[in-house]
Amino acid sequence: MKRAALYLRQSKSSEAGIDRQRERTRQLAEDRGWTVVGEYEDNDVSASKARGAGTAWGRMLADATAGVFDVVVALDLDRLLRTTRDLNVLIDTGAKVITVDGELNLTTADGEFRATMLASIARFEVRRKGERQTRANAQRAAGGGVPKGVRLTGYATDGSVVEDEGRVVRALFEGFAAGDTLRSLSREHDRTPSTVRTILTNPRYAGRRVYKGEVVGTGSWDAIVDGATFDLVQRRLADPRRQTNRTGSTARKALGTSLFRCECGGTVRTAGSGGRYWCPSCGLVRTMAPVDDFVLRVLQRRLQQPDAERPADDAAPLHEEARSLRERRDGLASLLARGLMGLDAVEEQASALTVQIEDVERRIDAAAGPSRVLAESGAADVAGLSLDRQRALIDALLVVTLHRGVRGRRGFDPDTVTLEWR
Repeated sequence: MKRAALYLRQSKSSEAGIDRQRERTRQLAEDRGWTVVGEYEDNDVSASKARGAGTAWGRMLADATAGVFDVVVALDLDRLLRTTRDLNVLIDTGAKVITVDGELNLTTADGEFRATMLASIARFEVRRKGERQTRANAQRAAGGGVPKGVRLTGYATDGSVVEDEGRVVRALFEGFAAGDTLRSLSREHDRTPSTVRTILTNPRYAGRRVYKGEVVGTGSWDAIVDGATFDLVQRRLADPRRQTNRTGSTARKALGTSLFRCECGGTVRTAGSGGRYWCPSCGLVRTMAPVDDFVLRVLQRRLQQPDAERPADDAAPLHEEARSLRERRDGLASLLARGLMGLDAVEEQASALTVQIEDVERRIDAAAGPSRVLAESGAADVAGLSLDRQRALIDALLVVTLHRGVRGRRGFDPDTVTLEWR
């Protein structure tokens, strides 16, 4: 009496579909007088992609090689395999295979030949379907249509905005633009930092169409955030000054950590358990509380001046200047391809334009940063802002340099802290 193994598979999870396969394959085994010694169930597993050792398919191949059973019973060829690669691997195990509809029967040479032909046809159909889908996706992107696939947080499948999710997405963008960190935003909105970053780097939230990782135009759906905010967030994320804290938390625990400078040119850190700033380069030590209080009080007075609030449209000419510079830089490739400019000249001009673009972007951030922090915080009192936003304000407006105190002088001396306005 032969020992049979049932292989049950479908691409989309459904116990009902698996149960129907189980019923029909078990009936075939019983009709043949075979003993069912095992079931291998791959629910929600595609046969068009590689199936690893951790899948039921992988375990079945291992058991077939070990001689656990004699014959594999499946509903039809599509349930069992879709590629000639998988067919050859299955044949090499020495197991015989039969399907309920009789389409596949590896117990004969003729059946093996037929199976090879059918597997080749199945592979052809899979690849042709993929090519059709690729063309459809490209056409949809070119026309500005709503991308297919997994639903994006903030949008329904038809591209309309899901308001409660959209408010969270806006809060993430506005919070990060105002100085909040990925870590603090993740805690506030109950998401992981990696999830927050994934949202913040997706151009679709700014209404931009993306195809194969490149922005190719404007989409037909409503943007959740404006383009200026999206671009500001991207620059903040790419800023090399945003250092990764390898202790597992990106949250700064003091106002001036890695932000205030030392008179020697380095940046200060928190000394020991806190309470003091320390420069690892020259050993300067300053008590933290009076320094922080002085910096925040001066910053508060500065923000109360009439010119501290910049109208939002002040940055519009800067955005237009940045766009024009990028177009000039992008156009250099065409001049090189047409032989109108040499490689050295193109590289020299591209480098000069990049410097100009970076300078304009810094001016955009300086124009938007302070007013954005205050507007998003809803707090006129700097002391009432979160630590992240206080740091963002200082970074946008001030260069704070700490000097050594005068020996023998008691109390805090404001002259030992230099404030330079950007």
